[in-house]
Amino acid sequence: MGEIFRDNRVLWLSDTFDDQNGVSTALKAIHQEVKLRNLPVDLMVCSKTLQSDDHLIVIRPLMEFALPIYRQQPLRLPNYYSIHRIFCEGNYNRVICSTEGPMGMAALYIKSRFSIDVTFYLHTDWISFARDALAMKQPGLKRIERLIKFYYRRFTNIIVLNTDQQQWLTSGSMGFEPSRVFLSAHWTDAQFTELPDGHYTDYPFNIQRPVMLYAGRLSQEKGVLELPGIFWMVRTIFPEVQLVIAGTGPAGEELQILIPEATFLGWVSHDAMPALFHVADLLLLPSRFDTFSCTALEALGCGLPVVAYNIQGPKDIIQHAVNGFLVETPEEMAGKAVEYFLDPALRLHMKKAALQRAKEYQAGPIMDRLLQDIGVGTETCAV
Repeated sequence: MGEIFRDNRVLWLSDTFDDQNGVSTALKAIHQEVKLRNLPVDLMVCSKTLQSDDHLIVIRPLMEFALPIYRQQPLRLPNYYSIHRIFCEGNYNRVICSTEGPMGMAALYIKSRFSIDVTFYLHTDWISFARDALAMKQPGLKRIERLIKFYYRRFTNIIVLNTDQQQWLTSGSMGFEPSRVFLSAHWTDAQFTELPDGHYTDYPFNIQRPVMLYAGRLSQEKGVLELPGIFWMVRTIFPEVQLVIAGTGPAGEELQILIPEATFLGWVSHDAMPALFHVADLLLLPSRFDTFSCTALEALGCGLPVVAYNIQGPKDIIQHAVNGFLVETPEEMAGKAVEYFLDPALRLHMKKAALQRAKEYQAGPIMDRLLQDIGVGTETCAV
């Protein structure tokens, strides 16, 4: 059995696809699902190095540069005439955009030019970024909120990744119609699953001792500067625990000075992460910035419980005291880690619950719901 989609074709625009960030990871998973099922969706990205593929259109940038406040993600200016031409030739009648950069402007141009539905897929909480990464105060945050409201209101629909964002956009302060704001989710690659016992990779730490793992970008907005305090609080009560850090970023050197006892793995490839999750005992997520947290879901898929702050994305994924913990402070994060390590029965229960929770996020139903929300109906038939 398969699915046929009639009378609709979707062009999905993004400023990022092969970069090292969560949006790229999510879009690669979407592209794989689109290719697998031959869905009527084509992704378009702007890149100097990528090559076009089935359902992936790559156009070359006219210019590429980095902004001082977000150097890890270069801005690539596309040829808008090329986007216009490809849109017409592809007979598309829907557009989705995942980023607020030049491709976001292209999406709004297409909306004004052709009077079609254009949906924005909201991945990033820019207010949290401005507060946590740029240390912006309340007057500046209010200006950011007004700018966001003006920008997102120009789209037909908004897709969000957590219930907090859904409630915020439909609140009195933002004023979006609930019928225009849709809740979606990500899913994990099939490789993020429980591995058999004895499946180990050679690591520069003792896999026989308890391991707390952090995996992600080493930057201030990800909360990594709280890791030293959390580690030492846990180690005071549970001396044999190890802290392993996977990732790179601007806070990396400072972290190595603050916690030389930790093991720093540097950048770990996507394909190598399941084995690392398998040998870890608990994932720490000290970020207050994540709108979803693919890392949390990938860890759960490998049977690794997660302790995270009780914020938007993680709190929709993690079930407190079932497959992980949701906490408010670094002290509480350390306390729950100690509780977890001191209770073997709790560890076993949470590992099983983590595997079960991850199974609830399946690509097919999530993708079908997203397309139905934007008006692309499905019809089941034999193929």
